[in-house]
Amino acid sequence: KDNKESIKIDKIKGNLTAKNLTIMYENSNRKVINNVSFEIKKGELVALVGPVGCGKTTLARALGRMLVVPKGALFLDEYDIVNIKLDDLRKNIAIVPQEGYLFTNTLEENIKYGDTNATKNQVEDTATKARLIDDIKGFPDGFETLVGERGITLSGGQRQRTALSRALLTKAPVLVLDDALASVDNKTAALILRSIREENNQTILLISHQLSAAAACDRILVLENGLLVQEGTHTELINSKGTYKNLWEREQAAESIEDKK
Repeated sequence: KDNKESIKIDKIKGNLTAKNLTIMYENSNRKVINNVSFEIKKGELVALVGPVGCGKTTLARALGRMLVVPKGALFLDEYDIVNIKLDDLRKNIAIVPQEGYLFTNTLEENIKYGDTNATKNQVEDTATKARLIDDIKGFPDGFETLVGERGITLSGGQRQRTALSRALLTKAPVLVLDDALASVDNKTAALILRSIREENNQTILLISHQLSAAAACDRILVLENGLLVQEGTHTELINSKGTYKNLWEREQAAESIEDKK
């Protein structure tokens, strides 16, 4: 909810800052996010990775103010996100969850939910950036293809790329992908990230368990048990002992087993 001090904002650059961010859920003493600090500059592509249950999705929810965020802990540019009008916050930080909600309508209308005034060309442009356009061209009805309730008529990867197309249409300065490419293969995920970055100049926070996609990012933040335990480039992190190297070696081993099947 907005408070009495809520302010409208415009002309956001897209810098994200956390200052000693700590989050506990109601009726629990456990710190899901524990004293986390980081700075992400406008236009940076940063990955947030870590073991299951480390607090990754909690951070995404905090950025969208889907849970209670303490004052003075999370900032969009110089604005405390607690003091930004919720509508304004969500116009400037587009969050794509792992399961983006799709409704019973055409593919085009599902994408246009991000901007109901978008032109056909704009819809096609975002679908192209999200690597969805070839799938759409393969459908007999193209953009007029009817999407069943919750996107039941699409594959998992197509649903995720439709939700991403919608988010891109908002042109938000900050894009948060919360495992939003989990059903897309690593090569396609890397192409999507490169395409968005080159053309949109958005700040992108990739929250993911796909380390192969994270490896292509400018920097990687590593969470474990709510703590920020490592930070650096992929090369720096695999050349030092710690959580990231362990996760990377586990993923490579799993992929090697899969390739042999």
